[in-house]
Amino acid sequence: MKTKSNVFVCLLMGLMLMFTSSCQKDADPDPEPQTISDENFYGQIGGALVRCYNDIYNQNLAGKPTGAQNITANGPMGGTVVITGSDSFDDTHGITSTNLIFTMTNVNYTLTTTTTSGKSCITHVTLTGATTHTGSFSDSYTSVNHQSENIHIVGSVTFDGTTRNIDQTGEVSINRSSTTSVNIFGYVVAW
Repeated sequence: MKTKSNVFVCLLMGLMLMFTSSCQKDADPDPEPQTISDENFYGQIGGALVRCYNDIYNQNLAGKPTGAQNITANGPMGGTVVITGSDSFDDTHGITSTNLIFTMTNVNYTLTTTTTSGKSCITHVTLTGATTHTGSFSDSYTSVNHQSENIHIVGSVTFDGTTRNIDQTGEVSINRSSTTSVNIFGYVVAW
């Protein structure tokens, strides 16, 4: 009887040892999929919006007569934009002032930036809706705001083989001075 209980104990210990020592992993698990952080994602989207709005202004209004505006034009990289409102230029101080609305239909814009490590980040947006372009600026001064109550943004940010998409409608505000603050659908970034 003693032999049977010793065999049972040995068998039980062997099974326990097998379960605790044989479950080692031979290789590291798959790495976590790379993601684009909210800060980087909304910062890149915000940067693309600022550049798009600047290009709309520069391509259609810079160097042209100021005053009341009612222009239908192509977006910088496709789509249509209707520019209404007014702008003015102060010759004495070299300051341009704007009180404009850009009403955009499928306005496309792509922005490529390069990180300090030399990697490219590609941001593409398609915009439908209206935004303001109000404030003033000169060669050395900027105080411009863009406010959109119901803009639709479809697009993506691609960095280092990872892509993050956006397809959303809502409120977007951008305040530009010596710094830029962007609120896209409630997420705020600044630079």
